[in-house]
Amino acid sequence: MTIDSEEFAFDLGPDAKATMVLCHGFTSDPASMRPWGEHLRDAGFNVIAPLLPGHGETWQVLAKTTWQQWYARLEQALDEALALGLPVFAGGLSMGGSLCLRLAEQRGGDLAGLVLVNPAIFDSKREGFLAPVLRYVMPSVASIGSDLNKPDVREQTTDRTPVAAYVSLRRLWKVTRPELARVTVPLRLFTSAQDHVVNPRNSAVVRAGVRSKDVEATVLPRSFHVATLDYDAETIFSGSAEFMERQLAKARSVHD
Repeated sequence: MTIDSEEFAFDLGPDAKATMVLCHGFTSDPASMRPWGEHLRDAGFNVIAPLLPGHGETWQVLAKTTWQQWYARLEQALDEALALGLPVFAGGLSMGGSLCLRLAEQRGGDLAGLVLVNPAIFDSKREGFLAPVLRYVMPSVASIGSDLNKPDVREQTTDRTPVAAYVSLRRLWKVTRPELARVTVPLRLFTSAQDHVVNPRNSAVVRAGVRSKDVEATVLPRSFHVATLDYDAETIFSGSAEFMERQLAKARSVHD
């Protein structure tokens, strides 16, 4: 694990506007969230970006973890954010988006809104159903990381993708997708037009499944899967800050 892989947090004290919990994706680590977190910090928001169990380590370590452990760490980060006494938003990339959706299903009353970047909610790969058997004969496959249009940027990921952990990720989707209607919090969605890891149709399924009345979606024309490190990153960063400001203003108007 490198220093960049470690979780990070920005606490601005009493002057902060709200807190954002940022969740990285499968096989990745908080480094993919850091530029986003720094932008939000500079815009006046607290940020908490946890490192999910097994991530930032070897694929063999990740293989021994499950989606329930990843979710438990995200829920712990939510509790850490709530302890700061300000409205809390959650944002996630890919599997991080899956986990944030699950968080909104289970604890939507604790959230002021969601920001999702290329969220995953189903497996579009036809061979995916073979994973539960494949893991016994092929414990790992090639890395899925660094799907970026920018040629000079690399995402930090495990060197291989553990099939056992992928099987657990599929189970997360199986419990989360049927309960999307429980998601009612405001939603800001960013989807890459071209994504070689998560089919863009995942975003369409999310939009159709949630019951959020406030949903705004943006297509990212120049970015691939890891959009938080790609050409359209600034669109995500500024768009999420504006979304949070807007939701906070709405909440103030209701109380006034």
